[in-house]
Amino acid sequence: MSQIHDEFEAYLRSQTATPMQSFIRGQRAKLSQFSDRTRRFSVQISLSSAHLVVFDFVCFGIDARGQLSDDRYMVFFNQKSAPDDAIQLETLSDKAAKFVFDLDLVPPSVARLVFTVSIDGAGTMADLTPSTLQLGEDGVSSPQTLLEYRFSGADFAGESALMLAEIYRKDGEWRFWAQGQGFAGNLSALLKHFGGQEIEDAAQNTPPAPSMPPPAPVSPPAIASVVVTPPAPAVANAHNALQMAINDAPIGGTLQLVRGEFQGPIVVDKPLVLDGNGAVVWAQNGPVVRVTSAGVTLRELEIEATAPDAAPHGDVALWIDEGANTILQSVRVRGEIVGVAAAQGQWRLPPALNLGEFAARENNSFGFEIEVPHACDLKTNITGLSIVPPRVEAGRASVEVRAGGIGGDTFLAGHIELSSGGIGRTIPLSGRSTSGAPTAQGVCLWRVDSAQNGA
Repeated sequence: MSQIHDEFEAYLRSQTATPMQSFIRGQRAKLSQFSDRTRRFSVQISLSSAHLVVFDFVCFGIDARGQLSDDRYMVFFNQKSAPDDAIQLETLSDKAAKFVFDLDLVPPSVARLVFTVSIDGAGTMADLTPSTLQLGEDGVSSPQTLLEYRFSGADFAGESALMLAEIYRKDGEWRFWAQGQGFAGNLSALLKHFGGQEIEDAAQNTPPAPSMPPPAPVSPPAIASVVVTPPAPAVANAHNALQMAINDAPIGGTLQLVRGEFQGPIVVDKPLVLDGNGAVVWAQNGPVVRVTSAGVTLRELEIEATAPDAAPHGDVALWIDEGANTILQSVRVRGEIVGVAAAQGQWRLPPALNLGEFAARENNSFGFEIEVPHACDLKTNITGLSIVPPRVEAGRASVEVRAGGIGGDTFLAGHIELSSGGIGRTIPLSGRSTSGAPTAQGVCLWRVDSAQNGA
């Protein structure tokens, strides 16, 4: 009878199963949107390479400071489980590993689970052929693969290790991030990066030599370069970490942010370089980032006002005071901008675009309108999509999103960026390619005349 029940339950599950979603590098999502049946999940990593033979797989339990919470929360070949079996290395081979973790058993001191892989021996990650990381359910009958992140050596260069994915806390929820960040070092370097220490180093009682220097800025810092690691937003007062780093930074120095999320708001009130390396600074209400001093450079940074209210300036993502003359290099903004000449004027953009479901492996097209005060370049960070035209002049323009040849049951999430004068505005973009869905041809998503309050 039990077997019949299990088979019937499996059949019902097969009829209602959510299609596996394909993630791209940098994509994030709440775990709750994938499964409400379990708090126990798995991460399975499968690597392929004709030249690289053996890899080391590790799950690091990281605290709010970006450091290893406790040596017992480094789960790898020599320690296959954390306390209370909160994290377990269930299977392991030279090129594959499966971690299982129970979020109810992960202590509050652990803010992030970082899944890494490093090469055991010579070689670089550029030698990888198509490889995958899959997030799945565990601890339920008929478990389901929820999402897949695909990567290969084309995504990397001379790195010998990767931070592939994170499970992290934000706003009281656990989220998944397809991080895909290269790392210049081996397993030992990863351990030291997260504040751990090898047994042999501790026995010698000598300071370990740094194995991974901070990433070099585009131009040498004037005085000092400091690496800032994103804290866990769920930890009380964690959002002060970036502001505290700014307060402590020497005048004319450089703050190198590790790619991740930093909660604002922040004020930059001294000359320095804030090098984001793709990091996100966010706050619900603005101004999210305010620059009050001359001699400031913002580089490779994303700034977002995520849920602005009706308060004055609540929708301002970036505010630069008069006379600050800030240098902006590849800064992307979601929200209003004050004090930047290239961003002033009437911008009428869709608040978000949803392509809906469209035909997989077919040529689909969608249209929308914009009105911009300056000439802009347009691009998207979603593989398989293109924006036509790639540049528009000042005034009203029609824009086309083309989706061609995207595989079935692929979830898309990213943005369109309009850039001018070193700063870009982003339009969130989402959709799903589905086998059997109708082909979209010239579907109109948004018109300028439908904009409210100049949005």
